[in-house]
Amino acid sequence: MAGWVSKEIRKAAVARVAAGESPYAVAEDIGVSFTTVYDWMNKAGVVGPQVAARRDRQEQFQQAAGLVQQGSTVSAAARTVGLPLGTVRNWLVKHGVHTPAPAPPRKRVSQEVKDKAVARVAAGESPYAVAEDIGVSFTTVYDWMNKAGVVGPHGTKKQWRRLRDTAEKMFADGVPATSIADTLGLNQATVYQWRKDWAMPAPLSTAAVSTAASPACFDGMRVGVGKRLTASDRAQIHAGCAQGLSARAIATSIGRHHSVVAREIRRNGWEVIDQAGAVVHTYNAEVAQERTAHRMARPKPRRIDTNYRLRHVVVAGVARRWSPKRISCHLRRVFADDETMQLSHEAIYSALYVQGKGSLRAELETVMKTQQVLIKAGKQRSPRHRTAGLATNNRSWIKGAEITTRPPEVDDRAIPGHWEGDLVIGKGGKSALITLIERSSRYTLLGHLPEEHSSATVVGTLQRMVKDLGAERFKTITWDQGSEMSLTATVAIADGCKVYFCDPHSPWQRPTNENTNGEIRRRFFPKGTDFALVSAEEVAWVQNELNDTPIVKFDGATPREKLEELFNGGAITA
Repeated sequence: MAGWVSKEIRKAAVARVAAGESPYAVAEDIGVSFTTVYDWMNKAGVVGPQVAARRDRQEQFQQAAGLVQQGSTVSAAARTVGLPLGTVRNWLVKHGVHTPAPAPPRKRVSQEVKDKAVARVAAGESPYAVAEDIGVSFTTVYDWMNKAGVVGPHGTKKQWRRLRDTAEKMFADGVPATSIADTLGLNQATVYQWRKDWAMPAPLSTAAVSTAASPACFDGMRVGVGKRLTASDRAQIHAGCAQGLSARAIATSIGRHHSVVAREIRRNGWEVIDQAGAVVHTYNAEVAQERTAHRMARPKPRRIDTNYRLRHVVVAGVARRWSPKRISCHLRRVFADDETMQLSHEAIYSALYVQGKGSLRAELETVMKTQQVLIKAGKQRSPRHRTAGLATNNRSWIKGAEITTRPPEVDDRAIPGHWEGDLVIGKGGKSALITLIERSSRYTLLGHLPEEHSSATVVGTLQRMVKDLGAERFKTITWDQGSEMSLTATVAIADGCKVYFCDPHSPWQRPTNENTNGEIRRRFFPKGTDFALVSAEEVAWVQNELNDTPIVKFDGATPREKLEELFNGGAITA
């Protein structure tokens, strides 16, 4: 009979599996069977890494199927989803999405014809052209060549297939047949025949491509004020680098400026360490040509469309009503060592608005079931009457607590512990929300006033808020001249905490608080919200969301992290 396992060990085992460990390894460490671990996982609703990988693979297959049904080739779909071509093709055939072309009937060829075909290839003809003349597949010709020990002008059968795959990718990227032939060293007729076999549309004409600055600008095509390096130019650079010539010497031999050659070696070459331990640059013409063709290919797939992990983080951020700039800073901070998880705020804006009917916007609408998650322009404010909000002279609680008497250290935000506060009034003017924002870290505290916002209620709630976070974190509070703070003339918020009041009609003296109040209105509680209908749990959730939102000024750090850093204290959960 198996030994009894405590609940703590079970939870720890499930947590290890959820973190990515193998259920088999976890079971072996604990000393139970893997089926027992799977039973614990099922009760906790945790899916193992293998199941998660299978689900991700199924999503990739479904995406590939959608691309093929829209007219894409199987190879292009496999390249887009990041799976092997054979794996995708087998799945599509199995599920009836793709039906490969039927194999042509076998043709019996005499040994004399085979020998002549091999001799033609040995003389320098293309195996593909020879196969077309005879009426067989090029792989058949390569089989005859292998038996006779003859290697074609483009290498072995495997190398020939690699050339075909490269040509197909270049066709899919919009590269003209002539450029493909020159780049790969093939006959133009062969490349044109491939394009016909693959049923690929012809790219734009040379004139149209030059006007649009398309990536199809290869050898012999002028772009801008200069001419791009050709394959022969790169071959001469390769030879010069092998001889140890300088960039100036190589540039003189090919008739180009030395900066062009130096930039080409720096961009498409790489650094190696020689036997003496010195770092030297090396260069390969074929690799450089392939890199250039890849960079020039258009249209380029967007990183947010090909990286599903990145897409998930972006969607989650927008769903939490983070701005694109905050999401970008968050990515740079959390995934600092992973370049594939970096994305500029311009790219996020483009995915949301420039392509407004694209997949990202549709996905967001599916996640949120509403378009309120999308960032919208604010409403235009109507001008106030010139007599509105005039200061009164009977506000005794302000005497001696004017903002002009506030310590100068508050202004530069270098020292933490200085707060700004105000009320967000609810519908009907009865309910309200207290907002307290720490100036240095932007940490926010919210106080719920569902019934009234009298001075006694406000001051009492502030005292509880300060006590919960710690009175030592409060040095000053800057407020407007509202009567809700009239008791502060006689009642202290906390020991050592002084309250100061802004000048009349001067909200810019509480800039952080004003900005935060606007964010609360935009993201959570629109104008006209009745806080009597809002629960205390919802207010606490909003407070946590504000404190866990990345701040651009802090390079993606959250207010909670910043406050912990400034005060060197423990974790803040308030």
